[in-house]
Amino acid sequence: MTDRSAAITGAGIVSPLGVGWEDFCSSLSSGRVALGEITAFDTEDLPVAIAGEVAGFDLEAHISSVKTYLDRCSAFALAASAMALGDSRWIGNMPGADIGLCLGSAWGCQDTIQLYTRKLIESDPKFAPPLVFTHGYANAPNSIVSIEFGLRGHNVCYAGGETAGAAALERALELVRRDSSQRLLAGGVEAMSEVRVRMALHEKRLTPDLCRPFDAGADGMLPGEGAGVLAVESPAAALAREAEILGYLAGSGSSGKRKCAEAVTEAIKNALRDAGIEPGEIDAVFASASGLPELDAAEASAIEQLPGAPPVTALKSLFGEPEGSWAPQAVVAVLCCMDSGVLPPVANLRQPVSGNINIIREPLPLKIKTALILNVAASGYAAAIIVKAAQKYGLKTWNRE
Repeated sequence: MTDRSAAITGAGIVSPLGVGWEDFCSSLSSGRVALGEITAFDTEDLPVAIAGEVAGFDLEAHISSVKTYLDRCSAFALAASAMALGDSRWIGNMPGADIGLCLGSAWGCQDTIQLYTRKLIESDPKFAPPLVFTHGYANAPNSIVSIEFGLRGHNVCYAGGETAGAAALERALELVRRDSSQRLLAGGVEAMSEVRVRMALHEKRLTPDLCRPFDAGADGMLPGEGAGVLAVESPAAALAREAEILGYLAGSGSSGKRKCAEAVTEAIKNALRDAGIEPGEIDAVFASASGLPELDAAEASAIEQLPGAPPVTALKSLFGEPEGSWAPQAVVAVLCCMDSGVLPPVANLRQPVSGNINIIREPLPLKIKTALILNVAASGYAAAIIVKAAQKYGLKTWNRE
């Protein structure tokens, strides 16, 4: 069987909804809203103090090595990668040279950058800690994950704003298609930071209330954080080693246009063509909508063009805008929904925007074979990812029990 998809044989998730598959999926199925007061830094002088933070995170539950210094962004990447590797059973069964890493982040290690800058300003520059400096690079999480798990394959860091994680997934799919022996971790990571929040405030993108995607009264987004990492390989390689398969990355597409709606429409068309499927095959849409009225409206106008009015959900209403980690977290969410047979509703929805999109307001029992994930950036750049269920191909499906 000729297949241009990439088999997903492992998934790691660090999210405000939960850390790890079981907690994350349970919260997702119930439609739990994981937004609350920011605790990562002092918000006393800020007009907005609500976000989606990861609570109770413990890196020691995922790795055994002791770190001299590690910031939140790198810690999230380590934990999610450890989970994905544990699922895939790659470590110990193949050399690290065969495993690569594609990771995206819009902001990277801002905690480290702030710490080093503060030390630099408060003391003589020669006393600024050199160890901390090395953890401030955009690709620091890539390096730390690769060293921790002995990964020596293709390694790339994407720092392209809100679509950084989608770019990492797109690259991983391309590499798997090019070389059936290629195995990669692919995903994105984002951590809460004062810089992120203050920049969003400066750009007037934050709401003082709740995140309400596709709501007529929406007035902004709320920041979120977390990491999603997938273990991907060719279907042939997965079958050869009798791996358990969660689902498939089937296609990807992206576009940048002056008009955002045109960019989203073109990204969807490119992804469908790349996956070799028809628009009518989409069973559910996982929208990028974050409560920013102009972007949500542009996305809605593109979704309206899909035949059959597939159900639409917007998970950022549950855990905020995780920027560079959105697309990978959304893939894990799709896999959870395929497993549970329940599509979570859009939360905080009071007055749905007018239009012809099928916005889900209550948990919807649904067998999802093919899902569309959208990722829309304020820059006007858009990306789309197609995920297929393992059952679609008649292969061995995933069983964690």
